[in-house]
Amino acid sequence: MGADLTFEFKVNLKKVRHASPRYHMAKIVNEPRLRQTLVLAYQVQKLLKDDKAKTMKQVAQWLNMTPARISQIMNLLFLAPDIQKEILLSKNEKVHQLTEYKIFKIIMEIDWQKQRAMWNDLLA
Repeated sequence: MGADLTFEFKVNLKKVRHASPRYHMAKIVNEPRLRQTLVLAYQVQKLLKDDKAKTMKQVAQWLNMTPARISQIMNLLFLAPDIQKEILLSKNEKVHQLTEYKIFKIIMEIDWQKQRAMWNDLLA
């Protein structure tokens, strides 16, 4: 039978500590939820494109999400490019308050012109 090994290290955390992770998390948390989700969709797409992940199921496991949830997130990429741009860059408070649920019908519309009309109605 093998013996259990225990390693102990003394680390001076003052030397190791970099910028406070809380600060970075606060900046991320302050971003509108829909924007965060769209950015995640782009990141997942890049992982798949660069062959760093083989499937969305693998990404789902890494993120502790279901494959269905990853699929929902990826559906945001079906939005017209100008709508995506507005979600990512807009300072409009109405855009910031939108949720995936509120734009679900827009995501499911395949015609970008119809998407734009639905989007404008939603923001009016």
